Amino acid sequence: MLSFNVQASKEIHGFSCLRFFTDCCRQKLNLKRRLDHDGHPAIMTAQAVAESGVPPWNWRKNPRNDGDCQSCGGRFISVKWGDNTRMIEINGTAEAIKETIKSAFRLRTKRAFWLEDKNQIIRSLDKDMPLGNYTLHVDEGLVIKVCLYDESDHIPVHTEEKIFYTEDNYRDFLTRRGWTYLRELDGLRNIFNMDDLRPGAIYHGVT
Repeated sequence: MLSFNVQASKEIHGFSCLRFFTDCCRQKLNLKRRLDHDGHPAIMTAQAVAESGVPPWNWRKNPRNDGDCQSCGGRFISVKWGDNTRMIEINGTAEAIKETIKSAFRLRTKRAFWLEDKNQIIRSLDKDMPLGNYTLHVDEGLVIKVCLYDESDHIPVHTEEKIFYTEDNYRDFLTRRGWTYLRELDGLRNIFNMDDLRPGAIYHGVT
């Protein structure tokens, strides 16, 4: 009777160990399958398509820059300047769009700028402007040469190149030099306004 109980106990104990080992292996296998499935985008995509019939957004693909930003809401245009491209919202006023572009590309000056589409058409900034891709152009300024004289004997010393972007730039330059206006070096034209300057011409200051 004692030998039977010992033998039965061994068989029961062995069966329990075998079942415990089988359950552990099964849990590890299921865990590995879950990890493999969760980390594989193709499986996730296939499951999502099977359930909804619509392929989900794939973060590995770049979004189109055609203004169709439904997930963001609103109207957007793609603006490129040099190597940088930004998506700009155009739901606001023209001034708001202008300030958004300046902030996006860190334009800290008062230089004029404009947007040009792929057909080289310059578009006005407006919330109803066509969606699409645009190139940002920044005013390169008006370049002239200024002849500087020695104050004692009025002999030309050297010339320096100046770039003006706005009328305020021109006024500030005259004020710092103590001049009232510029005069063409080889002519008699007196220049009181920036718009009257000729690119590349040589001028000297008049007090």
